[in-house]
Formats: sequence, structure tokens, C-alpha cells
Amino acid sequence: MKKISMLLSLILIAILFSACTNDNDPDYAELLIGRWVNTMVNGREILTDDTFVMNLRSDNIQMYAIGLQEDENNKSWQENSNYTYSVIGDTICIDGFAQGNTFHMKFEIQSIDNSTISYTVPIFAINGDMIPDEKTYTCEKVTIDFSTEFTGIWYGRCTSPGTNDSLFHYWEYFADSTYNYYYQNENSKWIKKTDNEGQYFLYGQLMVSNYSYDHLSAGTGRAFECWNFNIDGNRMTWTGLRENNVTINYEMQKVESPPETE
Repeated sequence: MKKISMLLSLILIAILFSACTNDNDPDYAELLIGRWVNTMVNGREILTDDTFVMNLRSDNIQMYAIGLQEDENNKSWQENSNYTYSVIGDTICIDGFAQGNTFHMKFEIQSIDNSTISYTVPIFAINGDMIPDEKTYTCEKVTIDFSTEFTGIWYGRCTSPGTNDSLFHYWEYFADSTYNYYYQNENSKWIKKTDNEGQYFLYGQLMVSNYSYDHLSAGTGRAFECWNFNIDGNRMTWTGLRENNVTINYEMQKVESPPETE
């Protein structure tokens, strides 16, 4: 009888301990839903162009966006929703298909709250081949939507010392995620860049733009740039951390119309 009583007591303690533990565990699945922008790797700030974005949706679809080198002359920012995910304990399991390859990943959550997540990648496989990844990634959750304020016409220039881009420019952003870009030629005439192929993406205060042909460097092919931006009324600033730990800044103001072009 004493053995039965002791067994019942142990079962009751186990149930109470389990209930207490579950109450204190974070709801990872709920916290994960939303858009996340990569800001640090191994605790250090990354180059702005090296960021990536993931959107973990409530229907267990993951959208993943990153800048990809397509070939020697072309690179572009691409979004891909061919991924699904599930949450098991503190592990995010992701499977998907992109660029003709099959991906299988496991992210192990190190910490998470309503604004920040840090995780490691114990499993990253492409077509069944394991790719070692010992980094710790930190991402910030998107909580602000600047899409309405961002659309319109902006006039400004780079304000970083020593820049080779000291002239003023116009950027005309439309609600359908396309944009026009205007620059001045050697005769100070305004030119609307006809081969721009412009498309932009907004993730909170991260803006990414695809474009073709850089008239400043005379480069060819498609390219992309990532900028952290801030809007205060009719003024906007861009900031980008580039190679050699160089920070590039742009300042601009919203105007009523683009310039008259030839």
C-alpha cells in the first residue's frame, strides 16, 4: 500500500513539474511568425548588401529573400516562397527548392523575443550534401511599414566624404514596387535611365533595389543594393555598410515632380 501511495505521489510530482515547465517555455511557433532581417553574424554587424530576409508565415510557408550572384556579370535580389517550415521544440525545420536545388535545413534557436532572434544552423544540406555552417545568426523582426511614406519622388545625393558620387539625383518610387532613376549627364541635362529595370523591396527599414548598368562605374549587367533608411516627414536618409568597413550615407527630400528630361 505504501508503494502504491509513493508511486502516486511521484506521478503527481511529475505532472506538476511538467505543467510548470510547459508554462515557462516560450511559444516559439507564435514568436517566429513575421518578417526577420539579418543584422549580425557571430555577434558582429554584417555588410548591408550581405543581409537576407525570411518571412515565416502562419500557414507554415517560409519566404526567403537574398542577393544572388547569377553569373560573372549579373546579380540580383530574389524572393522565393518555395519553402515550408515546422517548429519542433526550439528547432525550425525547413525544406524547399530554389535555383534547381533541393534544400533541407535545421535552425536551432538560441534566443528569441518579440523583436530579435539568434540561431545556429546544425544542418544545412543542398541536394543531400551537407554544408558546414558554424555561424550564429541574429535577425531583427520587422515591426514598421514605411510603404506609404516611401512612395513618391525624392531628390538628394551622397553626403559621405570622399565619394565619387557627389551630384544630385532623383528617385521616383511607385506603389507597384517599380521605380525610375534620373541623373545629370556631362552637360548638366537630366536623363531618365531607360535601361534601369528597376524594382525595389521594402522590409521595415531595409530597402533593396535591383537595377542594370551603373552609369557611375560604367559597369554592365544586373546588380542590387541594400540600404537601411529612415524617413522623418519629407526627409529621408540612407545608410549602407560597405567593404573595408566604409559607411555610405545619402540624404534626400521629397519633392512634387521629377526633373524635365531631354
